[in-house]
Amino acid sequence: MPRILVAIDGSARSEKALDTAVKLAQQNGGRVAAVSVLDSLGPPPWLQLSEASRGQARARLEELLQTAGNFAKSRGVLLSAMLREGHPADAILACAEEQQAELLVLGASSKPDRGAEIGGTADLVSSHCPCDVLIVK
Repeated sequence: MPRILVAIDGSARSEKALDTAVKLAQQNGGRVAAVSVLDSLGPPPWLQLSEASRGQARARLEELLQTAGNFAKSRGVLLSAMLREGHPADAILACAEEQQAELLVLGASSKPDRGAEIGGTADLVSSHCPCDVLIVK
């Protein structure tokens, strides 16, 4: 039973990644874990945000993970959800190791940064991930 990790952030590309991960799990009898990362290191400075803004950001990601779980369940796939805090690439890589993922699925950025054609997070993750990586466009 393959262990699939999917990184989701609410973007259209991450929705495609979730759909792909669920389809792969359906086809192969795999299980899916989803991770969303609260980027506490990026702009705007996390500690400068009000407590209410931080709470809203966390609630948005928790809702996103709940929706992902419901989507997977509606297709007969169990999904475990994880909310992490920190740098997105670092958190995704740590989850891949912790979950002993055999495949990581994530969306390419719609706005590539730092000259990377697939986006900064996808580029970093694909370069350092301990398992196979599928980047969905």
